[in-house]
Amino acid sequence: MDRKEIIERLFSLPEEIRTAELDVFSQQLGITSAKDVLSAKEAELYTEGVIDGKNAEIRTAQLRQLTIKERNDVARAENDANMARIKLNYLHNEFKALQTVAYLIEGVE
Repeated sequence: MDRKEIIERLFSLPEEIRTAELDVFSQQLGITSAKDVLSAKEAELYTEGVIDGKNAEIRTAQLRQLTIKERNDVARAENDANMARIKLNYLHNEFKALQTVAYLIEGVE
């Protein structure tokens, strides 16, 4: 990467970082939404009398069995948010590294 490319990349990264930050925020909203759906499904199952185990362990097992899709949706949303955070961290690290390289190049010339 030459000096011109470094400068161009440094100028483009803030917008990419902003976009990545918005994606992380959006993914966090996805987690909240998926958890809300799971809670609503659990409440519905209790209200309808579907969960009728004699003890907490049996009721928990029944809930897990009947909310597999909703739990998978929560896990998927959490994984998506983690991937978005990884991308954001990568862009931040790239920006810092390029700043350092630009500083070093400036000192050399």
